[in-house]
Amino acid sequence: MAFAAAVRPKPRFFPQPETKKKHRIAFVCVGNAARSQMAEAWARHLARAKNLEVEPMSAGMTPLGSITPETYQVMAEKKVSLEGQESKGREAIDWEQVDLLVNLTGLPWRSVVPAFRGRVEQWDIRDPYGEAIGTYRKVRDQLERKIKRLLADLKKSSTGGPPPAPAA
Repeated sequence: MAFAAAVRPKPRFFPQPETKKKHRIAFVCVGNAARSQMAEAWARHLARAKNLEVEPMSAGMTPLGSITPETYQVMAEKKVSLEGQESKGREAIDWEQVDLLVNLTGLPWRSVVPAFRGRVEQWDIRDPYGEAIGTYRKVRDQLERKIKRLLADLKKSSTGGPPPAPAA
C-alpha cells in the first residue's frame, strides 16, 4: 500500500485559490434618504455574512442631504449599521465602475443614469418618506428579501452557476 502511494504520479499543476470578483452595486432612489440607504446597508451587511465581495453604494435623483431618523431606527432594529453612509447625488458615483444599477426611483432607468451600460434591475418598492414607521419597516423587510435573492444570484454567477436573468 505504501509502495503504490510512492509511485503514483504527482499532479502537474496546483490549483490556485479562487479570486473573488467584487460586485459593484449602485442603488438609486429619489432622495437617497431611505430606500437606497437601507438597500446599501443591507447589501453590505448580508454580503459580509455570506463572505461575498460586494461594494454597495447609493445615490438619489435629488438627494435630501441627510438620512431620515426613521431609516436609522428601523435598520437599528435589525442590528444593521448605516455607519459611513451619507445622502448624495448620482454624480458622486463613478458609473463606469458599477456592475449593477438597482433603480428604486419608479422612473425609467434611462432617465436615472442615461449613459449607464451595465446590468439594470427595476425594483418597485414604495417610498416611505413622510410615512408612518410601519411603512419604513415594510420597506426594510422588502429590501432585505430582494437583496438576499440578489446576493444568491451573484454568488451563483461567481461560482460558475447560470448567470442571473437580465432585467426586463
